[in-house]
Amino acid sequence: MNRLFFLAAACSSFFGYAQVSFGSWTNGYMQINSYNGTTNADAITMTLSGNGTINMPHWRIAAKVLQPITSANGQHVIPANKISVQPISSTGQAHPNPIPTISEIGAPLNVFLQQSTDVFLIPQSNVPLYNAPAQPNGYYNLQLKYAMTLNGGAYLGSFPAWTDFYAPIELTAYDRYNTVIGRMTHTFRFQIGNITDAPAPAVLSLTVTMGASNGVLEFNSMQDYSNGVSVTYPNGLEARSSTAFQIKVKAQGDLRSAIGNVVPIGAVHLALLPAAGASQSSGPPVALSLTNQILATGSHTNGGAYRYDVKYYTLAQDERLVNAKPDHYAATLLYEITPQ
Repeated sequence: MNRLFFLAAACSSFFGYAQVSFGSWTNGYMQINSYNGTTNADAITMTLSGNGTINMPHWRIAAKVLQPITSANGQHVIPANKISVQPISSTGQAHPNPIPTISEIGAPLNVFLQQSTDVFLIPQSNVPLYNAPAQPNGYYNLQLKYAMTLNGGAYLGSFPAWTDFYAPIELTAYDRYNTVIGRMTHTFRFQIGNITDAPAPAVLSLTVTMGASNGVLEFNSMQDYSNGVSVTYPNGLEARSSTAFQIKVKAQGDLRSAIGNVVPIGAVHLALLPAAGASQSSGPPVALSLTNQILATGSHTNGGAYRYDVKYYTLAQDERLVNAKPDHYAATLLYEITPQ
């Protein structure tokens, strides 16, 4: 429990864009023989290539599952977020600088896919596609290799042995203006083998830092009421999980003062934001409520932790706050992490 204080007062092809072309090929078969899931270290290879002088900053690459991952007999479905991808290497040639590393590009180290929604394997490259060759048509090529993981869990036990699933996954490269450089679709096959081991029990933990657990919103001027106020606690929430999870929050009551004044808890909003350098995503902000609301979802944290910045804030000109009596108000929030 955490207290919130409120102070009133496998084929390849290419599609060209300008001087750069995007292509990809895959090793699209994976067999799963354990509740731990499996990883294909050579699942996806993508290339960005061209000739001559190239300078394209802030390029991006996204992936999405186009439709439900359905078994061949149509009777079973694997959730899209059970699939994650991890960057392995960057190779190629450029002039006069070497090809950038995965770290220099700024690619997240683990990205969970979603159905019908782009998730970014490279949200915005920190380095441009750059080529300044001595010869007019000097060749440029950046090759990115990615692994793919079908994450483990007890859910695998609901599928009969030797069931095949097919996942159509779309890869898209964008320039800085969100113009499509190229787009490819590949179908991956997941075959459930004869799983004989036992699923590991889920291990989940959620830690709220002292700052985020005693959040303070303070109104000191009419401008605060007019514009709203906010406070953000960096790395305020840390989640660890050995399985897919969701983080929820609910208030234990409205904002109350020691002498009995009340402000509806919905006047305070909460957002979880991925901490600096984090690869996971989060859900939309919520107005606090007496019922559970989902703040974020994710798959297992691979032995590490997901860290979120916690932001408490109010909206501009909220009459519930403008009309509140000057006082000190407090409410208790309950954060919860559960298997998904």
